Amino acid sequence: MDTQEMYYSAELMTFLPGSLRDEYERSGTWPDDAIKVTVGEWQTYGQGDAPTGMQRGSDADGRPTWIKIPPEPLKDLAARKRSEIEAGLSAALYAGMPHTMPGGTDDVVQTRPEDEPNLLGLAIEARDLRDAGETGAVQVLRAQSNVLYAMTPEQMIAVTDAAKAFKKQQLAHSWTRKDEIEAALEAGDRAALEVITW
Repeated sequence: MDTQEMYYSAELMTFLPGSLRDEYERSGTWPDDAIKVTVGEWQTYGQGDAPTGMQRGSDADGRPTWIKIPPEPLKDLAARKRSEIEAGLSAALYAGMPHTMPGGTDDVVQTRPEDEPNLLGLAIEARDLRDAGETGAVQVLRAQSNVLYAMTPEQMIAVTDAAKAFKKQQLAHSWTRKDEIEAALEAGDRAALEVITW
């Protein structure tokens, strides 16, 4: 058999070398719809790159051709959008909350999930100190820049409250986006789903 012969299976959307046909047939895996293709078809559809937005497919006669890539199923699109929103939320929390520190320096309060226990502890301690009448800068907050800021209990309460509000704002934003995804999915509105971003 000519080793240059190539065959195409529309069902499998793949090319098969004629030189291996006997082996395929012995194993019972040679596709029933395999047809011999021209050198030009093999070069274009087997070795060439598909045009943008196209993929290899078959025409009505089972011959290879370029066909439009089918749109992503709505459920898959919605799942991908949910993942994008989760990634956006995570990125926002890891970026932290810009804040003007005592003395007027702009820095960032860390708001990653692992920072939450520390912020909560500082807030509790600050309230206890305030209730005990402490007004001096007796607490320290390490910002994202790794700079330590001395704070009064009132200042610490203000910054930890702001960090808590920041996190709530980010969560609310993610919930709003997820609600938009669910509404668009329920309505079958691909265009609305596609434009949803963080």
